[in-house]
Amino acid sequence: MNIIKIGLKVASFMILGAIVFACGNKNKTEAAEFFERGNFHFKKNETERAMELFTEAIEKVPDFADAYNNRGLCFEKMGNIDKARNDYREAVELDDSFGQAKLNLAHASLLLGENKTCENLLNQLAPAYTDSSQFLDLRGKFYLQTFNPSNAVADFERSLNITPNNLETRTNLGYAFYLQKDFQEAKKTFLNVISEKPNFAFALNNLSATYAQLGEWKEALIHSKKAIKEQPNEITFINTHALNLLENGEIKNASEYIEQALKLFPENPYALRNLGLLKLKTESSKNSLTILEQVEAINPEVEFIYYYIGMAQQAAGNISAACKAFKRGSLLGDARSEMESENC
Repeated sequence: MNIIKIGLKVASFMILGAIVFACGNKNKTEAAEFFERGNFHFKKNETERAMELFTEAIEKVPDFADAYNNRGLCFEKMGNIDKARNDYREAVELDDSFGQAKLNLAHASLLLGENKTCENLLNQLAPAYTDSSQFLDLRGKFYLQTFNPSNAVADFERSLNITPNNLETRTNLGYAFYLQKDFQEAKKTFLNVISEKPNFAFALNNLSATYAQLGEWKEALIHSKKAIKEQPNEITFINTHALNLLENGEIKNASEYIEQALKLFPENPYALRNLGLLKLKTESSKNSLTILEQVEAINPEVEFIYYYIGMAQQAAGNISAACKAFKRGSLLGDARSEMESENC
């Protein structure tokens, strides 16, 4: 989707407190000291030092499940999700009752696209965690990633009953409404978020994409400008902004953002869709069609793709092919395709 959900990139689960081992075992005593010092440095955002200390604790006591879990948090915070996943898995294998490590493992599995592993872990945890906002947020994100927005809405709303001020959860709730194509409710939710945090880039981008779905392209551009200002190198934001510029007739500015997006990710379907639309507006329908049909082959669920294919076919005089594209877009809930298909 040319909209971004949040909360799937940052280690968000608690670091465990100090462990006290029985006296008389030097290795265990030293491991507990390393562990406590690791927690201290982690809380100060001194992640590399914390990781070193958790590693020292593991070297002293190889079956130290809590140290594996907390070192996993360090790896996750540093962006090494594979190593984080491996440490969480080790913690769970050492202690199958370790619920927090299972939550962390489920989170890392979700980040890596290992949806089945994540689902199995969530099912194991559900009986004991149904009143945990942390669990509900994670399961909601799982439902988003597996395109089950109705269940995601239910979990995010339950989570917000527990922690009503969590802006990340509210933004993900808005995204779930977006996936349900309830664009008015999505808009309301995103507006609520930015009323409290005006520079929240993810909510701004999502609100921009929602305005686009509602055909309010000027409002879409206003909010994508704000999002891109906050995070100028986020490719999803770049693509959203480029499309809004194209739809508002700002061709030169749009071409610069499209070029930037394609440098970052040459095969990104949203950047290519924008390039196809740029060609349609500035060159020939033939060149545009070649690119837009390439996008369809990569990802037929890219927003507005069938509308733009239809417009390119129409410009080329292929009325039957245009109608076919508009009808496909209409089936996907694209309002503009639906309007065009009524004339076929």
